[in-house]
Formats: sequence, structure tokens, C-alpha cells
Amino acid sequence: MRLYYEAQEIVTNVDESEFIRVDITDMTELEKGEVLKAIKDIMAGMNYKLTEHECYHDQLELQKPCEMQEI
Repeated sequence: MRLYYEAQEIVTNVDESEFIRVDITDMTELEKGEVLKAIKDIMAGMNYKLTEHECYHDQLELQKPCEMQEI
């Protein structure tokens, strides 16, 4: 399982939206906090959705779908 923070700008034309994905799988809580702050700084002034994404694509034998939770 991999763990990501993702930020997706909310716009009417998806082809022109900003998207950030950061792999936080092996990070400490302090490091995760720094990453969140950096994402928020980058996305400042934009309307965006911030999620924590649990990705199971590297463990196909589990047959478990990814889970996303809005932060």
C-alpha cells in the first residue's frame, strides 16, 4: 500500500487544472505536516480539493480498491 496527499484544483475545464500528488508512505507525522503546508502554499488562491489517498495497486492480490478521504 502507498499513501499519498493529492490536491486537485476545481475548475470547469479539467484540461487546465493543477494537480499535485506527494508520496507520504514512509514519512513521519512532522514531515507529513510540512508537506501539507507546502501543498496549501502552492494551491493558495485556488479552489481545490485535498485528499489522502490509500493506494493498493501494488498489492493486486488483495483485490482492494483505493480509498480516498478528503482532508
